[in-house]
Amino acid sequence: MADDSSDEDLARLVTDLVRTLRELEDELEPPRPDEGPRLPTPRDLRRFASEVAIPGFILILETNIRALRLLQRALRLADGAETASRETEQLRERAKSASESTLSRLDEALVGLQDAVEGRPNDDEAAELLDDARELRAEIQRRIRESTPDDGATRSPDGDADESSGDGRADADGDGDDAVSVDVDAELESIKRDLDDLPDADDAPTDGEGEESGNGDAGDKSDDGPSSDASPDDGSDGSNRE
Repeated sequence: MADDSSDEDLARLVTDLVRTLRELEDELEPPRPDEGPRLPTPRDLRRFASEVAIPGFILILETNIRALRLLQRALRLADGAETASRETEQLRERAKSASESTLSRLDEALVGLQDAVEGRPNDDEAAELLDDARELRAEIQRRIRESTPDDGATRSPDGDADESSGDGRADADGDGDDAVSVDVDAELESIKRDLDDLPDADDAPTDGEGEESGNGDAGDKSDDGPSSDASPDDGSDGSNRE
């Protein structure tokens, strides 16, 4: 069974990262166009290219938020019981594994976003949030790896050993990224269903940060459905923003 204080620290870091990613999404809202027609400058063209790239990165942020909030639920369930059941511990480990997979892609997305926001007006806040997110991401991934038994091979989201990727990073090729994305999405859906089916799921203590309105499941309904990755501007997701 994992150390309780370690899980509490991890839960706090996860909460901080979810909040930071939400704030980052707000900062990445497209800026209003300047008034009046004029010829675009080279800076305008670079900014346009950045705005085109940003939605793809935001989809990765959304996937990470889904995974992290499921990890929050799994950690709270284990923390809320005197002795975590075998099923609860397995779900916690699956949630950690899925989160580690998405966190590896998140770092690449945050690096891409740092390049994308350069040159945007008033981008200081976004740059600061990006730095915070990268630090939190690295710390969470480090703690997840430290708490996971090292059997010499990383685990894919479906639990199979994957010895070809010791650092947990997704294949840079497009086909590899697509396969990883599908696997992670399917695993997140599976974890959510299993969490919902637990008899004590509704009694899971909240993290006290206000994201879940006092109900262990309330904050996940809008983040874990199949449509959450379809569009970061989905109205069902906006109600959970800080």
